[in-house]
Amino acid sequence: MATIDSTYFFGNTHIPQGSATGVAGSLQLLIDSKEPELLEMLFGYELYKAYTTGIAAGSPDAKWISLRDGKEYTNRQGYLTKWKGLKFTLGTSKKSLIANYVYCEWMSQNATASTGTGEKVPNNQNAENSTPAQKIVTAWNEMVKWNLELFEYLLSNQTDYPEFLNYYGRVPRNIVAPINTLSI
Repeated sequence: MATIDSTYFFGNTHIPQGSATGVAGSLQLLIDSKEPELLEMLFGYELYKAYTTGIAAGSPDAKWISLRDGKEYTNRQGYLTKWKGLKFTLGTSKKSLIANYVYCEWMSQNATASTGTGEKVPNNQNAENSTPAQKIVTAWNEMVKWNLELFEYLLSNQTDYPEFLNYYGRVPRNIVAPINTLSI
């Protein structure tokens, strides 16, 4: 079961989902495929499997709820801090590093339309041509910041998440690398 749903896509990560657009089903399919991909890249397979099994339990252990929903903790430098969680609210807004990842994938996949003669950029009447690059960069870099916060939480709580310590050195570096519109 996915951690997020379509209600996480608004504001800077808005994906139009009106009934006329037919997007809801496609978006849910993307969430269902990209969330496990991201979590396995972040956690490693062993912790990912333990997390999904733990969350699926009728009464999940507190460590799995804390990983998903956030928790105050003392970091490795001895400072009290807060892990926001894989999903959290900011005021009344739902936020998630997962939603940012899915948003970047959605925008990348839908920036062009596939036709019989190749990929085409839609050309709407009376609209300026633009690319989604800046919005993708903003969403990606926000996700990278949250990924680094996740790693600090996991490393500061090694007794709860020992599987991560063995995986940490193998985390794909692209998942923690900021991007820019110039690809440099």
